[in-house]
Amino acid sequence: MQTTDQALEAIVADAESTLGKNAFVAAKEEFYLRFGKVFPEDPFYDARMSYFLDYFVFLRVVPGETKTPFLKFAPSNKSITDDLRAMMECFRHSIFVVDALSQGHQMTVRDLRTGNGWKVFPKPGESLRGFSKGSVFQGCLFPDSNGAYLSNGLVMHPPQILGDIKKFLKNSANSADFDEQEVLAKLAFVQLRSLRHSRAGAKRIYASELPVSPRSS
Repeated sequence: MQTTDQALEAIVADAESTLGKNAFVAAKEEFYLRFGKVFPEDPFYDARMSYFLDYFVFLRVVPGETKTPFLKFAPSNKSITDDLRAMMECFRHSIFVVDALSQGHQMTVRDLRTGNGWKVFPKPGESLRGFSKGSVFQGCLFPDSNGAYLSNGLVMHPPQILGDIKKFLKNSANSADFDEQEVLAKLAFVQLRSLRHSRAGAKRIYASELPVSPRSS
């Protein structure tokens, strides 16, 4: 069974051969500016780089064009099955909370932006280890008729910050210049700041860093 990880690797390879390595450099600089910069020695570096690849493939339009790398390369890549391509086309990038967990075999998650819920299953050979009821995370979810799967690029927020995040999402949605992706970028930026300044306490950092509007200073 082909996985979303394998399809992602195929698209990244197509993008690198067609757009060149400089395309990744420019995208990474933009990602660091919006989502926060990480370094190879950071313990969370690999997770953030996985999140960057999701951003590059699914969210960022190729400069000078109208499509993301996924929309540009996936339709013509013969290594990606039709079923997997259709599932990935329906991806949802958002922030979620785990409402229920069943012995690590599946979990029910709720989109904190829309209220929609999904049953999430682990990818072949993996588990849902690290999740518990009340876990809060953001990233890409790939739904199909049976449930949904998660990308590897997940940003894990402290569960005790759920109330602050809900308030931020509600206030942001009421803003005249609301931009969902900018809201998620801000949340990822603050999460990184909280990891770097853990002694200050996550609650304090989130409360002070999350503005009424995502574009507020």
